[in-house]
Amino acid sequence: MAAVLAVAGCGGGGQAGGKPLTKVLYRGPFVTSGADAPYYYAAKLGYYEQEGLEVEIRDSKGSTQAITDAGSGGSDVGMAAVTNLITAVAQGQQVTGVATVLGRTSFGFFVPKDSGIASIKDLRGKSIAVTALVERNMYAALAGAGLAESDVRAVVADPNALITTYVSGKVDAMYTVRHFAPQAARRPANVLLQSEAGFNPPDYALVVSKRTLSERPQMVRGFVRATLRGFQAAKRDPEAAIDALLAQHPQLDRGQSLGTLKSVLEFLCSPSQRGRPYGENSPSDWSNTVTSLRKVADLQGPADSRAYFDNSLFTKGNGLGTGTC
Repeated sequence: MAAVLAVAGCGGGGQAGGKPLTKVLYRGPFVTSGADAPYYYAAKLGYYEQEGLEVEIRDSKGSTQAITDAGSGGSDVGMAAVTNLITAVAQGQQVTGVATVLGRTSFGFFVPKDSGIASIKDLRGKSIAVTALVERNMYAALAGAGLAESDVRAVVADPNALITTYVSGKVDAMYTVRHFAPQAARRPANVLLQSEAGFNPPDYALVVSKRTLSERPQMVRGFVRATLRGFQAAKRDPEAAIDALLAQHPQLDRGQSLGTLKSVLEFLCSPSQRGRPYGENSPSDWSNTVTSLRKVADLQGPADSRAYFDNSLFTKGNGLGTGTC
């Protein structure tokens, strides 16, 4: 069962400047970890309160749950892997990406340091643990290295059992985000990033339903702005961000959480986002991803990448003022 935590930027008072706060339910892409620290830090610093928001944070079993929850109205905002978001939109879900929080891809292949596997093409004939949510994306990454689906053996695992499957030694490799390196430390690994094979999709985006964006634009704008500020603040002071996380989740290991957060913060911006507002969706990155998924992963959705994201928060109302990449 997902953990549920209410985070009130006003310290629980429920009001800002004498006005009631608007409650917002946010669904993350994973079980709570150091990667979530920027949200807790944003709350501690009062960023959500300044936007008139009181945010409740819930974790999940993966991007698909976060996307579906946001699309159905179970959550107001979610965070999800962009490749999963594109697939969901292609399948007809009425959701869109309103800000790319992590613009550079962090997905790759974990391989044991003593395995002799030095590149993605060396995975030919190997078994790879992967979740069903990103299996098709893995094949796109493998294709960039010249490998076909039949060249590897995919071992599909539940998101909560993925790392255990790899650490147990039952598979030769694991496909997931590099942020999980601290959790997989019992089986020391090198991570072969999929960008090395030329597959460079945006990493994670904030997701809302199209209806929510249309009917509650100010809430979406405020949440996105506060969240982006939280990530920037966490980059300036990761230790303080972890303090904010552990204040609410003391059961988490500090060292592991800090390692995860520092890894996440290396992927805020892609090369194409340099000089652009932090969080703005890069049309070229999204377009290249859609093209790759249509070619290799059987994506049946629109060829125009603008069907999958919305940059209106950055192009209307003088943008968000959250700095540049």
